[in-house]
Amino acid sequence: MLYIDTSVLLVYTLTQSAEKSRYPDTERFFANILAGSLSGATSFYALHEVYVFALDNAPDFPTGAAFGKAALEKILTLPLHILPFLARSERARHARKFTALRDSSDLPPRHYRSGLRV
Repeated sequence: MLYIDTSVLLVYTLTQSAEKSRYPDTERFFANILAGSLSGATSFYALHEVYVFALDNAPDFPTGAAFGKAALEKILTLPLHILPFLARSERARHARKFTALRDSSDLPPRHYRSGLRV
C-alpha cells in the first residue's frame, strides 16, 4: 500500500492546469488505484490540507469552499484507506521526535512513526 500525500492529491484535484507535466502521470497512478492494481492510503491531514489549499487560493470563501468540497468528493470516491488524526496523547508522546521539522504540525501519519509500513 502506498501513502498518498497532499502534493499528489493536489495535482489530481486542484492544480492540474498549473502542473501540466505532472498531471498525466498522476492521472495514470490514480487509474491504477481505481483498477485495483495499486492500493493506497491518505490521511485526514492530507484531506484537510487539500481543502485549506482551495480556500487559500480562491478569491473568496464560497468559491474556495466549493472547490475544496469538489476536490474532497473526487478523492473520497477513490478506493483509498483514510488514516485518522493522532490522539492527543499519541501526538504529545511523539512530539519530541519532530521538533526539528520547520512546521512541527507536519507530523507523518501514525503508521510511519510506529515503524509500520502500510
